[in-house]
Amino acid sequence: MSGIVGWIDFSRDLSVAQPILRSLAGTLAQRGPDGETVWVSQRAAIGYRALDTQGAAKPFVSVAGGEPVVTSVTGIPGNLAELRAKLAAEGRAVDPAASVAEVVNRAYLQWRGEFVPWLTGSFAIAIWDGRTEEVFFARDRLGGSPLFYTQTPTGIVFASERKTLLAHPEVKAELDAAGLREVISHALMPGPLFVGFNAIQPSEIARFSRQGWSRQTYWKLETKPHTDDLDTTIAKIRSMLEDSVAQALPTDPSVLFATLSGGMDSSAVAGLAAAELRKRDQGKLRTYTVDFVNSDFESDVMRDTKDAPFAEIVADHIDADYNLISINATDLLDPVVRQGMLRAKDYPTRIYDMEASQHLFIQHLAAKGGKVVFGGGAGDQIFRGARWSNDKGLIASGTFPWIAMAQRFGATNGFGTGLLNQDTLATLDFPTYYADLYADSIAQVEYLPEENDWDRQVRRVAYLVLMLFRLDAGVFSSAGLHSSSPLNYFPLIEYAYNIPNEMHAHGGIEKGLLRAAVADLLPEQVLQRKQSATPVSKDPNYAARLQQEFKATLADPHSRVHSLIDMDKANELASNGARMAEDRLARADVELTLQLDTWLDLYKVRLTL
Repeated sequence: MSGIVGWIDFSRDLSVAQPILRSLAGTLAQRGPDGETVWVSQRAAIGYRALDTQGAAKPFVSVAGGEPVVTSVTGIPGNLAELRAKLAAEGRAVDPAASVAEVVNRAYLQWRGEFVPWLTGSFAIAIWDGRTEEVFFARDRLGGSPLFYTQTPTGIVFASERKTLLAHPEVKAELDAAGLREVISHALMPGPLFVGFNAIQPSEIARFSRQGWSRQTYWKLETKPHTDDLDTTIAKIRSMLEDSVAQALPTDPSVLFATLSGGMDSSAVAGLAAAELRKRDQGKLRTYTVDFVNSDFESDVMRDTKDAPFAEIVADHIDADYNLISINATDLLDPVVRQGMLRAKDYPTRIYDMEASQHLFIQHLAAKGGKVVFGGGAGDQIFRGARWSNDKGLIASGTFPWIAMAQRFGATNGFGTGLLNQDTLATLDFPTYYADLYADSIAQVEYLPEENDWDRQVRRVAYLVLMLFRLDAGVFSSAGLHSSSPLNYFPLIEYAYNIPNEMHAHGGIEKGLLRAAVADLLPEQVLQRKQSATPVSKDPNYAARLQQEFKATLADPHSRVHSLIDMDKANELASNGARMAEDRLARADVELTLQLDTWLDLYKVRLTL
């Protein structure tokens, strides 16, 4: 994924700031394991950690008007061939071997910010322009590559991760009620979180100078009538998927892996990628599947079938290499794993055991080599496969459907909040927060004149999951991997968003259009397999160890989390091992409490509630 850090200061001389920049860049070491570059001048200092997926992954420095123009790019922007052709047409052809940063640098010098909408894929761009002493920022439409910043009294510090900003000597980890509410609730993906932190937004071009900020949004999800018939719709989806896979494939296929669950999303991506590799005569796709050691599968409300058998069937059908990575459930509670998970995201997760298993899986995957990982992320959002996109009660709930799902199961304020004490609940005021945030979010949705109330409710959920409940690639970047989901392709999102809901339900099964679009690539068992959530372990040893750790935290007089939770309720739960083993809501409460305790200490967070 690579990582950027920058420090702009209009009063200090940053040409002597190289040691500080190296320490800041060091916080991005896992994000960019292939090398470090630091560039300093009087007003700007730029650090870069490289994940080299295509060669020459480092900032590019040119000189214009006698001043440096320093360009850094994270992620893997697509459509560079078109950008190169446009430059050549302007008489500014670049060498075929030129790096991404050089191409972007030349495009900036030619068109300023006009070139950004021509790019696809996931990217974040930061360019220091010494001619005007301003920094230019841009992010991709879907927010795949983060870029945070905080202003100082005399400038700005920006970086790919929050932890990098926190390493700056002028920046503190202060969390107010708004930040804590965001951390705990997960109504939407957590944003900058800390007091004074902000982010360059997806689809945004921004400039910062002595005069302050200028900003523009270059793309938004538009509501349009869908006029294609079923066959045309399926054909267009297939064509877009093939284009996306072709653009996303790395030049060197040996750096590519694919995660494969045997579900529709990852299977579709693997099938398309394997077909494109065969077309290019570039060998077999390597696929990896995760499972738990010593854990008998039990179906539940979120999981109907076990992943591994279906994944193996898919790999055999598409002639891909199949590899199974087995993990122990109790390893998820290893302090190294818990801290690694927190450092990967910079905040506690919503459902720890499910997300930590993926984190550990990715760490194992990184040890196999490779740099780019294909997965099926965003398939549920685009093709309306999640329960909250199909459950009428959740759609019509009047709040975020994932919050409504938690409330349906008894988590009134959302998963993981059951142990918060009354003072904390009163301060955070989740009911008002959810109501206000939901109202602000759906106010962005545009409707067609002919849509009835139900159509509008369905569209709201589609918009929320596509634009506001975004993918988080933190677990991949923390392992030195670039995560790519060819399903998460903005032309496909634009198209699928406006497909009527009844057409999305083609074939009487969720994600019917995706199934139809790749029907020739996958075995029938997988094409008919119903959605199944990320696996979790039923290993009783997990609950037993969780209980031990919870008791130790409650007994620790220095625990930071004590002030936030109801200690009587927490001690009662800690003494009930059977409930912790059987009640997933109770387990989620414990897991969030333990994460908060570790996070507050690890990040030296100062609470200002």
